[in-house]
Amino acid sequence: MAEIRINATGGLKLYDADDSHYAQIVAGTISSNVDALTLGSSSADFNIPVKVLGTTPTLTIGDAGAEDTKIVFDGNAQDFYIALDDSADDLLIGLGSTVGTTPAISIDENLKVTTYGDIVMTGTTPTLTIGDAGAEDTAIVFDGNAQDFYVGLDDSADDLVIGLGSSVGTTPAISINSDRDVTISDGAIDFDIASHDTSNGLKLGGTLVTATAAELNIMDGVTSTAAEINLIDGGTARGTTALADGDGILINDAGTMRMTNVTTVKTYMAGGITEFDEWILTTFLTGDGTPIDGNLSRSAHTGFALLGTGMSESSGIFTFPSTGYWWVNYNGIGRTYDAADRTTLQIHATTDDSTYSNISNITLGIGAYSGNVGDTNSYAGGGTSAMLDVTNTSNVKVRFHVVQENTSNSLVGSAVPHTYMQFMKLADT
Repeated sequence: MAEIRINATGGLKLYDADDSHYAQIVAGTISSNVDALTLGSSSADFNIPVKVLGTTPTLTIGDAGAEDTKIVFDGNAQDFYIALDDSADDLLIGLGSTVGTTPAISIDENLKVTTYGDIVMTGTTPTLTIGDAGAEDTAIVFDGNAQDFYVGLDDSADDLVIGLGSSVGTTPAISINSDRDVTISDGAIDFDIASHDTSNGLKLGGTLVTATAAELNIMDGVTSTAAEINLIDGGTARGTTALADGDGILINDAGTMRMTNVTTVKTYMAGGITEFDEWILTTFLTGDGTPIDGNLSRSAHTGFALLGTGMSESSGIFTFPSTGYWWVNYNGIGRTYDAADRTTLQIHATTDDSTYSNISNITLGIGAYSGNVGDTNSYAGGGTSAMLDVTNTSNVKVRFHVVQENTSNSLVGSAVPHTYMQFMKLADT
C-alpha cells in the first residue's frame, strides 16, 4: 500500500506500494518520483492512496477560520460530502459538493442528530434503541402539520404510551403497562374496528364475535342475572313460589315481550262470557217464515240487559259482532186451530254469506199430537240450539225458519218472550 511518512526532520515522503518510488517534500521542495504528488498554487493532487500513521493519528481540515470545510467524494454519477457548515456549526453529510445543500444527516453542537431522508435498517435482527436506561421519558414524536402524535416510554409509570401532542404522558390514547395490560384512556375516545362485519373483526380469546353492534347494544341497560336469562331461555327448574296480586308475568304480545301482572291476568281469565244477546218475535206469525224476516226486536223485558256489542239484524239475517265460538238458541210456541198439526223450528247458517243450510231443528206436535184430542185451539212449545265457529263475521251468519203443516197455524209472538233467539259467545276462536 502506498503511504505518507513524516520523517524526523519534518520532511514528508509519499511511497508507492513496494517502497521503490517516493516523492519527498522538504521545505516546499519536491524531489524524486513526480508521478506520486503534484502541487499546484492552491491544491495538491494525490494519485495514490493516502495513509496517516501513528498511535493517535489526526487529520485536521481547516485552521479555525470562519469558513466551511469539507471532504468531497467525487463520484461518477453522484457526489457526496462530509463537511462542517460553519454558519450553523453543524457537521453535515449530504448529496453533491456544496456544503449546506441537500443534507442527509446533520449533527449540531448538542449532538442532536437530524435526518433529511428515509432510514432503512437492514439485517436479520435490526434494533433501534432509544434511551440509555436513564430515569427519563423517551419518545418518537410525529411532527404533523395540524396535529402531533407520539409513541413514548412514560418512565414514571413504566408504560408505553401512544398519545396526542409531543409531551409523553399527556393526552394518552393507548397505554401498555409492564404486565402487557392495554388501556384505552378515559374520555371521548372511540375504539373502532372498521373491519368488523360478523365475518371479520373483533375476536375474543381467538373466537370471532359474530354479533353486530346493534345486537350487542340490545344488552345496554340490562341488569338481569344469568339465572334470570336462563329462565327466559327455557330453564327447566320449577319453583313453588306462591302467586300474589302484583307479581309480574312476562308475555309475548304479538311478537313483543312485555311485562304484566297476575292481577291483570286474573281479571282477564275471570272475564267469562263477554257477549249475550236475545231477540224476540213481537207479533204472531201465521204460516211459514223462511226466513222470519220481520217483527224482530231485541228483548226489552224486565231484567234483561245486553252483554257486549250484540247482534245486528237485517231482513231476518243475523250478523255476529266478533269471531269466536258462539252458542245459538231458538225457542218458539206454535198455535193450531185444527185437531192435529205440526210446527217445525229451524236454524239455518252460512259460511260464505250466500248459501244457507239447516243446521238444527225441532218439530212441535200440536193438538192430537200433544194429547189434546179434538182441541182446535192448542199450543205447543220447544226449542233447538247449535254451536258455530265464527271465523269471519262477514261470511258466517244465521237466520231462523218456521215451517207450518197447516198454513193457518201461527208462531206466537209478543213483547214477552214466547218465540225468541239467543246468542252467547263462549270463547275466542
